Amino acid sequence: MIVSGMSTHPPTPPAAPAGASASAGAAAPAASAGVAGNAAPDEAAGSVKVAGDGRAAASAGAAGAAAPADTVVPEEAAASAGAAGNAASTGAAGAVASARAAASVEAAGTAATAGMAAPAGAAVSAGAAASAGAAATAEVAETAGAAASAQAATSAGAAASAGAAATAEVAETAETAEVRRFWRDLGLPGLVDVHTHFMPERVLRKVWAYFDGLGPLTGGIEWPITYRKEEGERAALLRAFGVRAFTAMLYPHKPGMARWLNDWAAGFARRTPDCLHTSTFFPEPGAAAYVREAVEHGTRVFKAHVQVGGYDPSDEALDACWGLLAEAGTPVVVHCGSGPAPGKHTGPEPVARVLARHPRLRLVVAHMGMPEYEDFLGLAERYREVRLDTTMAFTGFSERMAPFPRRALPRLAALGDRVLLGTDFPNIPYPYAHQLDALADLGLGDDWLRAVCHDNAARLFGLPDVPEPPA
Repeated sequence: MIVSGMSTHPPTPPAAPAGASASAGAAAPAASAGVAGNAAPDEAAGSVKVAGDGRAAASAGAAGAAAPADTVVPEEAAASAGAAGNAASTGAAGAVASARAAASVEAAGTAATAGMAAPAGAAVSAGAAASAGAAATAEVAETAGAAASAQAATSAGAAASAGAAATAEVAETAETAEVRRFWRDLGLPGLVDVHTHFMPERVLRKVWAYFDGLGPLTGGIEWPITYRKEEGERAALLRAFGVRAFTAMLYPHKPGMARWLNDWAAGFARRTPDCLHTSTFFPEPGAAAYVREAVEHGTRVFKAHVQVGGYDPSDEALDACWGLLAEAGTPVVVHCGSGPAPGKHTGPEPVARVLARHPRLRLVVAHMGMPEYEDFLGLAERYREVRLDTTMAFTGFSERMAPFPRRALPRLAALGDRVLLGTDFPNIPYPYAHQLDALADLGLGDDWLRAVCHDNAARLFGLPDVPEPPA
């Protein structure tokens, strides 16, 4: 996890007035799809289960149905008639749907209910104007008692019924469609994200509170948490994005904490089969014993956080741990760079001492080693098993604080088989798709993107259906 840069959200445009349709191509700025309170409760009729990322108009209800009081629609999102508590005009046949709004195939998150129907016998045909200023798009047709987009389909098992809201499994939102389009256009079966955070809820909420309070390790930088959701919602959203495998990056900041976190992570892995079983450690008596135990019980990846833990990774108390992991071939994602705030033991030198003693260690440098990018590229060039993850690197948010040197792009391209996709989900201050776009904008080509976003990590963790790397 890293905290960085100033907020990069663009200025907020004026919201569309109630009853006015959002223009077909006018997209509001990308807003956080998981901003706190974004999802309305399951039991709220006609509410949006997954509210959009700022490019989709959130349709919260129609024909006089208002969104529940705790439904929050991002300011950047163009509100349709009936969104965020504005009831649609009496007799209106539904909320305004733009070409990229919730009724489309990319954002069909609302379920029509009996209470949201147009008046009995009334039908709004494709292209016809709805009453009271609400316009139906050419793709929407509403009949008495039911509304359905001609192109939108609910997922298996999810049905629109009287008083029932759409569930998390319903059709794609604009945001999930954008992410899925990214990997589909590359011909991939999905994404593998090696740097996502799941941890006990009370621990995660303390982490969020630390970010909210601009704690010292954040560098005092404003950090809005984009996907501030419950655990199940976060996992479901990653699946909706098409993430085939993800991690539960968790880490202790004091002795006596690691074993407890590992016990929790083992339970999380059992109930979340698409999560790569994650464990951690701390320089303390007994560390080697619980690391060995974790490996024997199926841990696939470890996390070490030098900045938060405040320890020297080359401490002799950890030497047996590194040796065990090198022997087992178990990858370790290590936050060892000095961003966003340097620690006593951050930077390339302490990790270089570890690698000198354990050259076969599968060490994954988190955040590309930000801001000491070139030094960590050098370690990857020197040690065949060293890899780097992309977490937050190259994004507009991080480029303001610690820009990646353009002169190093050829070295990054040459290491294309050892760079892995990481995002820091859910603790990122921008939409998930922005990380993917930032990678594409490097201009290193589709083969590089395919390797980074899926194949490298899939091969490292032994996922099925992964092509062999080019000779």
